Amino acid sequence: MKIIILGSGINGILSAYLLARSGCEVTVLEKGLESATGCSGANGGQLSFSHCEPWATKSSLSSFIKAIINPNSFLSISDFANKEFWRWALEFIKNSEPEKSKLIAERIFKLGVFSRQVLAEILGKEKIDFSYKNEGILHFYRNDKLFNQAITQAKTQKNLGCNLEILSAQQCVKKEPTLTKICDEQTLKGGIFFQDDASGDCLAFTKGLEWICKNKLGVKFHYGCEVLNLLNNHKKITGINTSNGVFVGNAYLDCLGSFSNSLLKGIGIESKIYPLKGYSLSIPTDSLFLAPNLALTDSENKVVYSRLGTIFRVAGTIEISGFKNGLNQKNINFLKNTVRNSFSDFGDLKNAKEWSGFRPYRPECLPLVCKTQKYNNLFLNIGHGSLGWTLSFATCRIISNIILQQEINPDFSFLELGTVS
Repeated sequence: MKIIILGSGINGILSAYLLARSGCEVTVLEKGLESATGCSGANGGQLSFSHCEPWATKSSLSSFIKAIINPNSFLSISDFANKEFWRWALEFIKNSEPEKSKLIAERIFKLGVFSRQVLAEILGKEKIDFSYKNEGILHFYRNDKLFNQAITQAKTQKNLGCNLEILSAQQCVKKEPTLTKICDEQTLKGGIFFQDDASGDCLAFTKGLEWICKNKLGVKFHYGCEVLNLLNNHKKITGINTSNGVFVGNAYLDCLGSFSNSLLKGIGIESKIYPLKGYSLSIPTDSLFLAPNLALTDSENKVVYSRLGTIFRVAGTIEISGFKNGLNQKNINFLKNTVRNSFSDFGDLKNAKEWSGFRPYRPECLPLVCKTQKYNNLFLNIGHGSLGWTLSFATCRIISNIILQQEINPDFSFLELGTVS
């Protein structure tokens, strides 16, 4: 089977790897001059397999409302005139109802557990250096109310089979000594340690897997190849029209994330994806910089910290501005100020590499992993939101099985609900 994959971020490369290992002839089309220039480039680096609470919850909506009022918060909005955003937001709010958000959390957890399993299988076969740390992630809290809400959520997750520990402020510091500053200031209330979680450099992993695809599995890559439109006869896709000509295969897999919208709308498919822009800092580390060793999540500020080899990654913020390019200095300053307020040693912030990417977020907070009903040879693996790196291993295995017409675990039958016409 000849398969054309659109996009060479983590989902495109990982899908190419799994399909090529199964004997498919795979071609990857990438607009950029290299792979992983989007959300895979400099994300938070956390593999949050246990983090199943979606953004669409009542508590999250409350924090978003407070953030809108606060000009120095993690949230900024400038896309007020966009009707598509408001349609998306209304559906997002509907999904925050307790019963719906609980069901979504259970589904995300199932995907996270499977993703962890698939990653272990790949690492058992391939040698990839990506600063992998399988040491857990500590979520810490500065607010008693948020901490108590997290404890309630943790009890629910324990019932699902999640391995976690609820820690006091002093126990958090014992796990990660760099939290001493906020503990001494009596702003650290406690934390939840997720034992099965991990961290790693998504860019390094994607590049390493890309090398294997090229040199061991014969996958063909075309860079600087912009997809212009999807050719079709109203029943199936007949080719991909690009700036480098037309590419024809037996099956076509869309892994373009937020940039899928216009292409899919052109053939009558609505992905319900809105780009929620996120930012990160990559701070250089050396022997003098006492950066945290353990992966951390600052739940109140929605900022994550990961030490990835020679860099300390700080990532977060939510910018609602459509596909507006460029860096918003407000969000960069927010990340820098949060680092300064959290740690005694925050490294060389002046030389930190600043980055932003468009998270492909769906109002259901679940990825779209399916074969389209309208075109029987078009497949989608998009809409992962803030968990793209985490869930990629599960969704790429699932979509590969769907393309190859292999049996799908019934635990993931809920993905069929996302099948678009």
